[in-house]
Parts: sequence; C-alpha cells; structure tokens
Amino acid sequence: MKTFAIKLILLLCGLSFANFGVLRAQPEDQQPHMEDALHFLQDAKKSDAPVALLNSAREALSQAKHNKAGFRKRALGIVDDAIALAQSGDHQRMINKINAAIAEIHTAMSKSS
Repeated sequence: MKTFAIKLILLLCGLSFANFGVLRAQPEDQQPHMEDALHFLQDAKKSDAPVALLNSAREALSQAKHNKAGFRKRALGIVDDAIALAQSGDHQRMINKINAAIAEIHTAMSKSS
C-alpha cells in the first residue's frame, strides 16, 4: 500500500509538471496582435469606410512581436499600400492588397519562433 501511494504521488507530480510546461508554452504560441490584424483586414474588405480598419490592422501589426522572419514587416508595407488605395477610392486594388497582407500574416504566424 505504501509503494502504491508513493507511485501515485510521483505520477501526480509528474503530471503537474507536464501540465505546467504545456500551460507555460501556450502564451508563446498565441499571437493576439496578428490575429487582431487579420480580423481588422477581413472587416475592412467588407466596409464602406475601410481606412480606419486598415489603420487598426497596421497598429496591431506594429505591436506584434518582431519574430516573423520578415513577413510581419512585409505585411505592414502591403497594408500601407491598401490604405493609400482606399484613400484614392481604388476598391478592387485595395481588396487585392488586403488579401496579400492576409497571406503574409498567415505565413508570418507560421514562421514565428
């Protein structure tokens, strides 16, 4: 009985440490600023006044961690292009730029370290 209790305690301690490692790893995997940027960009595609949403996407990208192998930075430039196109009224080219920015963000999220 004593051996069983010791084994049970060791097992529970091991599981506790394993769970702690998993819980600790989750925040590093989460990318809230990148996810926010994606939402703003998707909303901008459907909006009659997309400039504010594009600016919000740009701000979210600016706040994201700089560990994206250059893809975050490229997405920022594409969003800047989309803002200029939205301001000039070129809706279809703006949509194309937004789609390109979304693709860069998805790539950036998969490349983050």
